[in-house]
Amino acid sequence: MNRKTALWCITVFFGASVTFQALRGLTEGSARGVGLAVQAAALVLMIVAIVLIVRKRS
Repeated sequence: MNRKTALWCITVFFGASVTFQALRGLTEGSARGVGLAVQAAALVLMIVAIVLIVRKRS
């Protein structure tokens, strides 16, 4: 693994951590299932975005 790939992995990890923490704060007053559904939807969107970016760069 080269340095650029490692730096992107760290960036995505911390970005996802901040995103999920913010989503948890936004859904704090609602049911636990709603919070999990929102976080799952955000995860799917992140994965789709990463796949599209990688395919575009290839």
